[in-house]
Amino acid sequence: MKLEMIELEHENNQNLASRGSRLKLSQSDIVLLEDYDQGLQSFQIQEVREDGNGLFYIVVSDDYPSHFLNLYTGVHTSRLEPSWQDMKLWYQVQRQTKVLKFFKEQGISSKHLPEIIATGRIVHSGLCEKQYSKGRCDNTWCGTPMLVMCPAGEPVSSIVAHNGPFSAEETVRCCRDCLAALRSARIANIMHGDICPENILCVHDYQDSRKQSLFVTVSWGRAVLEDKDSPSLNLHFSSSHALQHGKLCPSSDVESLVYLIYFISGGAMPHQYSIESALKWRQKCWSKRIFQQILGEVSPLLKAFTDYVDNLCGTPYKVDYDVWLKKLNRVVDSSVEKGKMVEKVLRLKDVAESSGTSGCGNSL
Repeated sequence: MKLEMIELEHENNQNLASRGSRLKLSQSDIVLLEDYDQGLQSFQIQEVREDGNGLFYIVVSDDYPSHFLNLYTGVHTSRLEPSWQDMKLWYQVQRQTKVLKFFKEQGISSKHLPEIIATGRIVHSGLCEKQYSKGRCDNTWCGTPMLVMCPAGEPVSSIVAHNGPFSAEETVRCCRDCLAALRSARIANIMHGDICPENILCVHDYQDSRKQSLFVTVSWGRAVLEDKDSPSLNLHFSSSHALQHGKLCPSSDVESLVYLIYFISGGAMPHQYSIESALKWRQKCWSKRIFQQILGEVSPLLKAFTDYVDNLCGTPYKVDYDVWLKKLNRVVDSSVEKGKMVEKVLRLKDVAESSGTSGCGNSL
């Protein structure tokens, strides 16, 4: 596919200005991005999506012809306002860029973590009259920061909304993949701080012609790198320690993971109207072992994992990621082998039927 630069006209900028200074792109728009390290790169918008973090875009590029990518737009620091929406954009683009670059510098790489494809600022049409390289002119879009990442996928929240609860196999796989991402980050002494359904992408991964789900933990903008960093507060998915103290303890991310897999398993998530009500709901569910009951119906291993987290919550003890990943890997690998065996039996049955000897299939 050959991309041709389509200029973003100034009158469109004026229309945007009447709705505020936040950049909003449309399907088929082509965006030119000035990457800080790689120079100019172009991306074409394939789809516009919205989740709990705001708008983001599925894009393609000539440089990555076989991949769909995620593109996020932020707000230039000179236009940044202390509003909830503006700060979410800053965390999603500028802060997340910082964290992902830190991963790369530390040699942290995992298929369960996002990878930066490009990061920089949009190049608008017409004359740019900015006074210095990192400044901006009067054009509405000038200096808008952008982040392009791979892989592209569908948020878990969207999948549950459209298709209902996950199967037991997919729930275990999601838990394993999220735990793998958290372990990789912990090697660099980083905690995510915002585990929730909107921040887990489901990506289709094809292996041996079989379609499998791969879950990637994104939205690292609220990650905790040092003591002064504050995590996001989510009444449904934040840990009790985060809600009480505004800080994470070593088990906070895995406690949030329990709430996540409880949610995708069909667990009830009543409306929470305050931190106090959210804490009371957690206390009730843990004391009555509701999380263990629901997840035990999905998998005995998930019940055991939830018991482990229950004993760890709020303590200074570190999570033993390796032990639980080993256990989860065994279950996931066993499920994969079982799926391959079923496919093999079905193929043999089809061959037998097509050759007129379907009775031989009874011996399988």
